[in-house]
This record gives sequence, structure tokens and C-alpha cells, in this order.
Amino acid sequence: MYYLKCEKCGHYNSVISEYMVYCGKCKIHLPNNYIDWVSKNPNKNFDDFKQLVCISQSDVPTQNTTVVKPPKRSEASSSVPPKRRKRKLTKSQLIGIIVGAIVAAVFTQIGKYAATELKEFIQMRKIESVEFAAPDTTNWNSFTCDKANFEMLFPQTPMELSQDVEVENGELRVVMYMYEPELGADANLLYGASFTIYPDMIDSDEMSGEQLEAFFENSIGGTVTGMEGRLLSTYVIDYNGYPGREINVEIKNGMAVAKVRSYLVKNTMYMLQVIYPAKHSFNTSVNYFLDSFKLKGV
Repeated sequence: MYYLKCEKCGHYNSVISEYMVYCGKCKIHLPNNYIDWVSKNPNKNFDDFKQLVCISQSDVPTQNTTVVKPPKRSEASSSVPPKRRKRKLTKSQLIGIIVGAIVAAVFTQIGKYAATELKEFIQMRKIESVEFAAPDTTNWNSFTCDKANFEMLFPQTPMELSQDVEVENGELRVVMYMYEPELGADANLLYGASFTIYPDMIDSDEMSGEQLEAFFENSIGGTVTGMEGRLLSTYVIDYNGYPGREINVEIKNGMAVAKVRSYLVKNTMYMLQVIYPAKHSFNTSVNYFLDSFKLKGV
């Protein structure tokens, strides 16, 4: 067993998944997690990470060992019917190993698209001198996605993009709808919505609270990593009873902020986001866009 020490609280986290990005005790983002490390060391793998970065069990201080080991199953839990044990989060069920990768791939693709013109302005800090338009939602257009049965409002008709993501048991398709206004012509920098249909084994109606928590933790970790950002806040939300999360991520060295909402509706993940200049926080068009999301028949 290998462990990763949290520099904030000193907790030793057992490294059992490539996508463990948060401390199990204080819940902060671990700066030396595998996803961040491998992005800087593309020729290395998970075994290299454990050998080079992690701490072996023999080196973990005795007083901390008991709190970082996976909890032992009680007699009651050992008698759980096979059906419930079968629904545990395992690599073979994809939840522990592909969710973060899929989400990271989604936002890596979004980042590439959004950063074409934007990147130069931000790196040169010209964005600070740009006068952004005031929020104006009077002429927004209704956009309907029949492929995923949702509709919402965009300032203008978005562009459709798609990406096939290779996973352990095949491929998943991520479909994105994006609108990037001319810099300064809008109060925000980017509007986006995306959906991914997961295998049937990932289903919000069937997953336990613990499984859903792990699902969203991996999603958040993948999102932050894909954006190369810093997590500012996380909120538990829902859409008509379906579980979700809202996060705010600081990106581009603090020049911009991404507000992202995600919902798991049965086996479909919906993600909505607005990227806006940090100096124009809390403009009303951000929530106007996010709140306009509606699922047909739900």
C-alpha cells in the first residue's frame, strides 16, 4: 500500500486510484496528486508515481497508520448480499478510473477551444484593459438539443463539437455546444453545455450516496485538472431531485473564473459552464444562462 501526505492537515491518504485528487480528511485539492504529476511527466505511469512520489506503508508514522488504512468491514458489512457488494465502486465498473479522465478530456477540449484568442490576451494581461459589455439577456435565443433532450438559452446559436474518449471498455462520446463572443462584446468570455452518456452501470437512480459522492469528487478533480485551475468553491445542488454539483474554478492565473454546474440524470451527465473575467464577478447573465437549462419531460 502507498500513501500520499496532505501538506495542509498531515493526513496520509491511501493511494488506491489514479484519480484520488482530494484529501480524505480536510477535502482540499492535493497538489501532488497523480493527475497533475503525470501531466508534467507524460512518460511515467501510475507505478512510477507510487514509487517516486508516494510513501510506502513502512514509512508511514505509526500514529497515523490507523486513520489512513481503508476501514475494516464489520461483521454486518461482511454479510451484505452479493448484489450490494457487486455495486461497489471498482475499476471494472469504471466509476473509479474513467470519470475523472472523461471530465478532464471534456474540459481539456473546451480549454483548447476557448483559449485560441483568449489565451494571448490573458497571458499578455491585455484583458485588464478591455471594457466588457454590461450583462444583456434581452435578445438571447432558445437552443434545443434533441440528442440529449434538453433546452436552454444562449446569446447566439452555439457551435457543436464532439470528442470520442477512449475508456477501458470502449469509447464514450462527449458532445459540446459552445459560444465564444468577441472579446469585450459580451459580459462573459465563453458559454458552454455538454452531455455524456455513460454505461448503464452508472445510473443516478441506482447508485448509493457514497457512490454518487465518489462520482462527483472524481468529476470535480477532472474538471479542475482539465482547466489547469484552482478550485474556489463547491456546492451540492440538484435538478428536480437528480444529484449535481456547482463549482467555481479560478483559471488563467486568476484572470478568469469558470462557474460550472453538472447533473447526473440516470446515466447521462450534463455540464453547463460560463467563463467570465474575474474583475466582472457576479454579473447577472452567468446565472441567467445556467438557470435556463431545462430537461424535457423531467
